[in-house]
Amino acid sequence: MGLALAAPDFGRWYPLPQAQALAQAHGRVVVVYFHSPRCPYCDQMNTFVLSDPAVSRLLEERFVVASVGTETPEGRELARRFWVPGTPTFVFLAFRKGAWEEVGRLFGSRPRAQFLEELRQMCVKGGACE
Repeated sequence: MGLALAAPDFGRWYPLPQAQALAQAHGRVVVVYFHSPRCPYCDQMNTFVLSDPAVSRLLEERFVVASVGTETPEGRELARRFWVPGTPTFVFLAFRKGAWEEVGRLFGSRPRAQFLEELRQMCVKGGACE
C-alpha cells in the first residue's frame, strides 16, 4: 500500500524523506533524531525521556519523527548535511515558502520536563501549535 493511501501513523518513526512528506501533507514539524548505538546519552533519552507517555503523546500529536542512525553511510551523510556535532541531536524542520527551514535544534541528553518544554517551544516556532 502506498504512503498516500495509508492512514499516517504518527506514533512511528520514519526515514527522513517519508517524514518530510507526511509533515508537509499534515502541517507538522519534523523532528530529525540523530542517534548512535554506542551513545550512552541516546540510551538515556530513549529509556527515560522518549519512552515517557507525555513525550510520546506530544510527539504523536504535533510532530513527525525521522530516525537517523549515524552508524550508516546514509546517516553519516545526513549528519554532515545538518552539521550534527554528535548524538543525540534533534533538528526541527518546518516547511515554509516551498522549502524546509530549520526552526531549532537540541543537542545532548536532558531531563524529561525540560525536553517536553523544549518540544512545545519548537512546535510553536514551527507553526504546528497554537
